[in-house]
Amino acid sequence: MKLGRRPIEEPQELQLAPLIDIVFLTLVFFMTTAVFSSMEREIDITLPTADSAQEIDRGQGEIYINLLSDGRIVLNDRELTLAELQEVLHRVAEHFPGGAVIIRGDRDAFLGRALAVVDCCRNADIQNVSFAALPNEGAGGN
Repeated sequence: MKLGRRPIEEPQELQLAPLIDIVFLTLVFFMTTAVFSSMEREIDITLPTADSAQEIDRGQGEIYINLLSDGRIVLNDRELTLAELQEVLHRVAEHFPGGAVIIRGDRDAFLGRALAVVDCCRNADIQNVSFAALPNEGAGGN
């Protein structure tokens, strides 16, 4: 049995460049998701209340359509016509099949305009459509 000397290995240096890249990309990811998730909620809309209103988590491919009291449609801080909304919904349905649409309609918005938005969703073959509402003040955890 030969007991020889093993060459002394120098410790490996920690590669900082890939580590910094990963931290930077993670930071950018969280910053952009925070901006987009808060963008829909910043629009001045008085949501209606409902006893069955619940807080839900946002899913992939889910978009918020804001319907203002004067009938304007706002999506991602951009005002759209019904034709433009239809194009956007077709693209969303193509890239995110089964995606959801949440309509944040102002309490004073016209029902006809909300139905036009729902019709655009149906034409784009988006079946998962819901309306945003706030829980009633007097409603407990029933």
